[in-house]
Amino acid sequence: MSVPIALLQLVRAGNLIIMLATLGLSYYCLTDYLTIEDLFHFRFVLLAYCVVAIGASGYIINDYHDVQIDLTNKPQKVIIGKLISRRWAMLLHFTLNVTAILVGFYLNAAIGIMVMICGVLLWLYSVHFKKQFLSGNILVAALSSLVIIILPLFDKEISGYLVWCYACFAFGISLLREIVKDAEDLRGDSKFDCKTLPIILGIRKTKKILTTLLIVYVCLIFIHVFIANSHIPFRHDYGNITYNFYMLLFVCIPLLVITYMLQRADVKSDFSLLSTLLKVIMISGLLSMVIIKI
Repeated sequence: MSVPIALLQLVRAGNLIIMLATLGLSYYCLTDYLTIEDLFHFRFVLLAYCVVAIGASGYIINDYHDVQIDLTNKPQKVIIGKLISRRWAMLLHFTLNVTAILVGFYLNAAIGIMVMICGVLLWLYSVHFKKQFLSGNILVAALSSLVIIILPLFDKEISGYLVWCYACFAFGISLLREIVKDAEDLRGDSKFDCKTLPIILGIRKTKKILTTLLIVYVCLIFIHVFIANSHIPFRHDYGNITYNFYMLLFVCIPLLVITYMLQRADVKSDFSLLSTLLKVIMISGLLSMVIIKI
């Protein structure tokens, strides 16, 4: 593997593209007056850099502190110490963090402070919270939702209701996925004094908690769908029906299918599949924003 490809894998280029797409899609679809050209405005490009840079630095510092665990869980994917030295990894992490914070303060103080807090929390997650009972899962889920929550700090014209709806959606799916990933990595985590949900409670109780969360989550989405008429500014009369149908077909039903699959999940590959499916559902749910705009 070449060094450029290793760098792309280290910073999770695919996940960064999803973050960037989420930021752009949210800004475009949840702000009524916006046009495609506005997404290429210099200030929004700087905001996009902040989000991508702080995300990439988080992935780097996480891998930096997880080399030994990853050698057990996924040895074929370990990059730091093999293809990229630990010194260069830390230098890249520092550079991305500092430039993201500086650009954030250039945009405005609120964004700069949020980016700085995110950087600190990502570092704390990698060195401490990752191994703690549930707190690491909640922290990662909250940070994933900040990709959307940062937008009102950038443009006050964006719909506050929709920002919080989609931020909560991202938080919920991310929390579920983080717990599933802990179940997937149970073997490696247990060797390094991690206190994740599956290690403390066991797989059976973890599956019960996930099932409860999934059912509650589907119910919350149903509530959102049924109050959509009065809170979502659809541009056409058919928007409400299309939106409701889409959410039921491409979000609620797949989540119920995952609930069923979870009951049969037993080995690492089962939880790996569930993790992938949850990522697909997150993308599918975020794409529902397009219906609001068209």
